[in-house]
Amino acid sequence: MNVSTNRKIAKASAILIIASSCGCLLALAKEMLVANYFGITRAMDAFYAAVAFPTLINNVLLTTFGAVFIPLFIRYRLKDRMEANRIASITLNYLVLFLVLTALLLALCAPWIIQYGFHGLARDTATMAVHMLRILCITVVLSGIIGIMTGILNAQEHFTAPAFSNMMITASTILCIVLFVNRWGVLVLPYGLLAGLVAQFLFLVPVLRAKGFNHSLSLTAGHPAVNEMLSLSCVYFWAIIAAQVNLLVDRVMASYLAPGSIAALGYAEKLIQVPIIIFTGSLATAVYPFFSSQVAENKIDELKDSLAKSIRISGLIFIPLTAMLMVLAEPLIQLIFQRGAFGHDATELTSALLICYSLQLFFYTAGIIIIRVFLAFQEMAILVKVASAGVILNVLLNVLFIKLVRPPAAGIALSTSCVQMIMTAAFFVALRKKIGAMSGRSVAIGVAKVVAVTVVMGLGMQVIYGLCRRMMVQPTDMSCAVCVLITVVSGCLIFGVLGFLMKVEELNYVTKMVKKRVGGVIHG
Repeated sequence: MNVSTNRKIAKASAILIIASSCGCLLALAKEMLVANYFGITRAMDAFYAAVAFPTLINNVLLTTFGAVFIPLFIRYRLKDRMEANRIASITLNYLVLFLVLTALLLALCAPWIIQYGFHGLARDTATMAVHMLRILCITVVLSGIIGIMTGILNAQEHFTAPAFSNMMITASTILCIVLFVNRWGVLVLPYGLLAGLVAQFLFLVPVLRAKGFNHSLSLTAGHPAVNEMLSLSCVYFWAIIAAQVNLLVDRVMASYLAPGSIAALGYAEKLIQVPIIIFTGSLATAVYPFFSSQVAENKIDELKDSLAKSIRISGLIFIPLTAMLMVLAEPLIQLIFQRGAFGHDATELTSALLICYSLQLFFYTAGIIIIRVFLAFQEMAILVKVASAGVILNVLLNVLFIKLVRPPAAGIALSTSCVQMIMTAAFFVALRKKIGAMSGRSVAIGVAKVVAVTVVMGLGMQVIYGLCRRMMVQPTDMSCAVCVLITVVSGCLIFGVLGFLMKVEELNYVTKMVKKRVGGVIHG
């Protein structure tokens, strides 16, 4: 990877990680409030059932848009900026029309969606879910527009405003909970989401204009770029649907389990999304424009180097993080959520789900990075095949693990992790066939070293946490927090010392990069 590209990716990643970290801290504060007022009650089951379809629609459409639009926009922008803006306007206009029609259809069909999609819900819970789904239909349009605006800005290598603006949604939800929870009940959640999206939209409009984007109301049909996007989108659309359907399938199957299972899955998903958003999302968003440029300029060796380094760095982050979550799942859930309506039983269930979900972290990240390479090549067929197989496998493993694992909801989380491992392996094999050897041996050796160090770190953390618990005079939130902090710091020290002794290259690379940046700040 050349120095210029490396610096640009590092800068973009740093911005996104800072923004994501701030956003996740705020989101955790929001989840603590939600857990305090609603716990894993039927009201939360209703909310997660209602939000499932709007989330599915937006994730499918916006992921497809970003994947197909960014490489094409970059290609046109290098030739003619005005034409690139015109293409973006045409695409935006058609997508908004489609989203409006989709939202209207969703509102009309809400009773049947909940009745047949979440048949296991009690009648009063289903009625509540229908009401919330109709409110959330408006968010489909707003989320879609904001996602398109974010894609246009990211294609121009501008990440700051979109990344920080996401916090408006969380802040708005927190404000609604504080002010209106006694009056609106669980409806504060969809209303807070709606208000936050309006605020985010109003914030991003002037940013787009400042970056030179002038929107026009053109609906020109037959533009070559639009036709190319449509043809690519049709294939990728099904790949994303297959991937997103897994989340919907999990919630539908959880609706047949004990009340609160959907909500517990939702809380565990939110926690596992924290490192994914901070690191995986930041890295994937940052590298994608550069992967696209490397493919466009036929710099395949540079692309392989970028890919291998990204996967090894993700292993350095997520393998030890997985061990930390497995050791500290229950105290973390207790600290973050256990108060008010969220009792000890809810903590035990959610911590079991978190442990099972955490097993996917490294594989999910590696898979996302590899998928970005396929998207840069605009190779969509393999994504459809693997994602479709993943849906079938997820259903089969859900059925199997629900019977074998206790609590049954943990079987759904374990199934998700297993499916992700298998899909990532399939993506890696397919990419190797396309671009040749990718330093697979060096990646395997690097990951193996990290795993070995992590095993020792995990055992050490378990011993240290047990000692801390026994030394507590009285278990309080403060003493538990101190115990968790001591365990985490001790784990990091164990990992760092053993990592340097075993010459884990990624650890040396990260250390040098941090020293260089800190030195630059001090002397700059």
